[in-house]
Amino acid sequence: MSPNPPAKKPATPTMGDRKNQKKKWLTLAALITSTPFLIAIAVHLIALLAVGSVVIFKGGNPLAMFSGEKVDAGDAGPESPAPPSNEEPSPQEESAPMAETTPTPTEITETSEILSLSSPSPTPSFAPTTPTKTATLPSMGSGSSVNKGGSPGAGGAKRARTGKGSLFGFDETMEDDLIGTMYDLKLDATGKKSTGLGSSDTDFYKAVRGLLAGNRVNESALRKYFCVPKKLGATQIFIPSCDAAEAPKVFQVADKVKPNYWVIHYKGRFSAPVSGQYRFVGKADDLLWVAVEGRTVLEAHWDNQNFLTSWRPKDHVNEHSIYDFMGGNTDGDRQRAYLTYGDWMNLETGKPKDLEILLGEYGGGRFFGVLMIQLQGQEDKKGKSKERPLIPLFVTAEPNAQQKQTMRNSKLEFPREIAVFAASQKGGNTNPAEPVKENTTPPTPSNPEKTDTANEPSYEEGWKEEKAGGTGFGNWTLKSNGNPEKKSYAGFYVAKEQEKPGIAPLATAGKAWGIFADGEGFQEACAFRPLTSALTTGQRFSVEIITPNPRSNSGSTGSIGLSLRSGNTSEKPTDYNQGARFEFTALEGKPNYQIFDGSDSSDSGFPVSVGGVRLEFTLKSDDLYDLRISPLGGGSPTELKGRKLGGAAGSSLESLAIFNRDSEANAFFNKLSVKP
Repeated sequence: MSPNPPAKKPATPTMGDRKNQKKKWLTLAALITSTPFLIAIAVHLIALLAVGSVVIFKGGNPLAMFSGEKVDAGDAGPESPAPPSNEEPSPQEESAPMAETTPTPTEITETSEILSLSSPSPTPSFAPTTPTKTATLPSMGSGSSVNKGGSPGAGGAKRARTGKGSLFGFDETMEDDLIGTMYDLKLDATGKKSTGLGSSDTDFYKAVRGLLAGNRVNESALRKYFCVPKKLGATQIFIPSCDAAEAPKVFQVADKVKPNYWVIHYKGRFSAPVSGQYRFVGKADDLLWVAVEGRTVLEAHWDNQNFLTSWRPKDHVNEHSIYDFMGGNTDGDRQRAYLTYGDWMNLETGKPKDLEILLGEYGGGRFFGVLMIQLQGQEDKKGKSKERPLIPLFVTAEPNAQQKQTMRNSKLEFPREIAVFAASQKGGNTNPAEPVKENTTPPTPSNPEKTDTANEPSYEEGWKEEKAGGTGFGNWTLKSNGNPEKKSYAGFYVAKEQEKPGIAPLATAGKAWGIFADGEGFQEACAFRPLTSALTTGQRFSVEIITPNPRSNSGSTGSIGLSLRSGNTSEKPTDYNQGARFEFTALEGKPNYQIFDGSDSSDSGFPVSVGGVRLEFTLKSDDLYDLRISPLGGGSPTELKGRKLGGAAGSSLESLAIFNRDSEANAFFNKLSVKP
């Protein structure tokens, strides 16, 4: 076998090789620095930048971050959607404070007070909210910080949200979220049959009005419509102008729910970071209704002639336009695009309040919604725009980077620092100069007794429509058919003991509610009132009543009494027994109180008496109850056990009605109560 040949060594370049190599490099350098070559490079760079701009800006649409879809400011339908982006911001971007958010390739203008953007720059999709950051509000109170991750604040860091979201809310819900549930008013509960809803805006508002029990959303009324299974957790209501089809899309029912006649019910709790007087400010196309603790505090609908309740704005009506924000393009838009200001509310740090919001669309096409909150004393604070004040966006969690960027993209300006109205945050010391005092007040029971009486401050000016006192009950709705010109009288008042001595057994501070129906013809008066939450098994409802024996002069049967009902139909006095599951009444011609429910016997065995009775109704199950009737002047009570409720089996007890139907007399009620 022949040996392996020796490895070859690299040849040493000669002097001639080095010269040739140098000549090649000089030739290449001359080519690169030549004018034609540089022009070619410049043309390619310009082309790349042009294509990049189209990709980045996507027409300036704030919803491109979710759907890749171009949305016209008008009512035109959407173009073919592109797949949503899966891009998420880096952790560094997510946790950066407002002033340090990395700008996109557009001119950003910031001052120490205002968050604004001179041109739109949408971002991908909402990444998880980080609730452990600190948000401060120097201009709203004492300037103390609201710490979501330490003291004084929520008392410890919370877990970060991991799911993505949209302008309507996040897929993953957390404790401070407003939980959003979508309903299609066009479809019944099965989602297969039409509800026969009309095609006008009036039909839409009438249907939504039927969802309310007083000033709360009636859960049983919602059950008649198709409920979208998916729920979203919202931390704010800030939806720049988009296509109404976006809502069914993010709730993942675009194939089933058309982009009209839908509502989203947001429900949760919130707490002020600084104690004070606040009010909500907002607007939506088409529907925005806000209630706090069972009281309507704002209706900011696109149609400013349609309302769900008797609430009306009191100031700044048609004063502060948001025509630019909502992308108006018609005279009609210009006439309606004004912010609506709500009622002032007293909010205390560390004392959460129940919050309900209805957001809705009736016609399809364009949709937008914004809800802000203003602290009293800050009404004149202005940003760059001198046409409207600078009002903070209402948020229940620290906005993430994408939410902040959406705010910058908007034509609305917001204060640079954001106050967080999280229900979970504990009340801090609102004056840093004072030491925190130890709380010696006994803890409030988790489910305390709810009461209302006629001597509450709310009734100083009388027993009137939309008034509410005490706790646990919504606003009164008072309906009667009296006509003094025809000598027919029916109505309501606060009775005083010095004028009506007979009310003494049930009066509080010498007062009781009085209801009358007398004169010529058949007079009726009915006071409707929702419970802030339906009665649950084991709870006891009670009321005290003084009724005479009715004596109608119209040829009909007179009656005085009270009913407990499912729903809160309250359009006319004859609705007193609509949805009734229990009725306790003094009925003309009957010596004893009568009970109308699901049981066979209606006679209570307890005589009608002007001495008055205390009624105690205890719910034992969905369809059974116990009743105790006690004389106010002392004596043995009557106990009725295990009676059956009437009406629709299993339906909730959500409202009460107090009625006087042509009794030709006055009747008196007081001391409403719901006990655990």
